[in-house]
Formats: sequence, C-alpha cells, structure tokens
Amino acid sequence: MSKKKKNRVRNITSDAQTRTQGAALAEEQKRSGKRLDPAARNLLFMDLIFLAVSELLTRQGIFSPLVSGTCTLLGVGFLLWALWLQFGKKKRNGPG
Repeated sequence: MSKKKKNRVRNITSDAQTRTQGAALAEEQKRSGKRLDPAARNLLFMDLIFLAVSELLTRQGIFSPLVSGTCTLLGVGFLLWALWLQFGKKKRNGPG
C-alpha cells in the first residue's frame, strides 16, 4: 500500500504558445525601431505643403523672388529640423 506520486504533466501547447508570443513581441519591437518618428513625419508633411504652396504662389506672380527665396530657406530649415528629430536625438535608456 504505497502512495504513488503523480508527476505534473506540462502542457506543451502553452509552452509553444508562449514562445510564439515572445517571438511576435520581439519582431514587433524590431519593426517599431525602424518606424519614422511621428513628429518628424508631420513636420516633413507640413514642410512639403508649405513649399508647394509657396512655389504655386511664386509661379502665379503673387510672391516676389525675394519672398520665394525666403520661403525656400525656411522650408530647408524645417527639413533639417525634421531630420534632427528623426536621427539627431538619441534615446538613452541605460548607462553608457
């Protein structure tokens, strides 16, 4: 009359599901690192609209060449600002 110990049987499907979810999460984090920063994306979009409108007004003769040049320089400044937002600032989460 000995007592038999029942060994706990591991559920293989839950282990596989956990591994699959972990792999999916790692893939999502990898893809999110390659995405464009929302602030930089919006700034680039607004810069494109600004330059298109200023070029349209210049071709219609409403803007003088001096104003057109100023708008172009301002657009280049916005472009550089957007590039700095995307690539310039580094997020540091740990030491080093």
